[in-house]
Amino acid sequence: MPDSPARYRLVIFDPIEDPLSLRDPIAETTGLHPTDVVQWLARAPGVWPHPLDEPTVRKMLDRLFDARIAAEAWRVDQFPELGSPRTIHRAACLEQGLRIDGLRGEPTHWVPWDRIELICAGRIAAEDEFRETSAPRWPSNLVTGIRALALRKPRPVIRAARASRIPRDPAGEVLVVRRDPRVTFRFVEGQMNYTYLGDRLRKTAAENFPLFLADLCDRAREAYLTPSTRAWTEGKDPSGYEFPTSQALMEYATHRLLWSWYRRDREAAGTEGDEEQP
Repeated sequence: MPDSPARYRLVIFDPIEDPLSLRDPIAETTGLHPTDVVQWLARAPGVWPHPLDEPTVRKMLDRLFDARIAAEAWRVDQFPELGSPRTIHRAACLEQGLRIDGLRGEPTHWVPWDRIELICAGRIAAEDEFRETSAPRWPSNLVTGIRALALRKPRPVIRAARASRIPRDPAGEVLVVRRDPRVTFRFVEGQMNYTYLGDRLRKTAAENFPLFLADLCDRAREAYLTPSTRAWTEGKDPSGYEFPTSQALMEYATHRLLWSWYRRDREAAGTEGDEEQP
């Protein structure tokens, strides 16, 4: 590989249906093991896991272009990191924009609807909860003494015998990215105050969160709605908007933001044939 600084991030926008067809040329270009190349290509679309130098990224873009796979390269210093989002606990969707309040109800941020660039919603998987079903039972003194004479330790009570596994439902999250300046806001289903809903206010956060999300999508008409957001608001299969972690949702939002810019630039250049990506 050329000995030059790794200053570029490669972003692939299309799924790669036949990773084996690109295995050897990409492995030769990057110097990676062919197995690693195939595993990553099979996970595309996404951002290449490490920065690349200019000659390497140019060769990779040529390989992908020949395979009719949409991709582009970003300089590392210009790559749009969404950073640490601001978790919001109180907000209101008003006629002119999104009002964000502090914990005491004081206004802290105002976002006109035309400044919202992206809305990315999803449900985050939650680990199952274990609850005690009865108090632990300790071995009797007699049994303990007998086991001590036999030089054997007291036998503990198995946790599964005294704990009940309770599945937890995924929790909703939505990331809102505003432009000029770029700021990312994070709204979590169970951490929100939904007072602004007024007469529409329901009893549970699970009922109120979809109403809040619908308000965002209806009023931020210039925002790019990710496929996961549309899948949720349109009542499609939940697998289309479920994510293992909040970090996975953040990475997905970053990739979709880049795709929205790529599509916008292609449309401005008059390029035809670019469809929405899943």
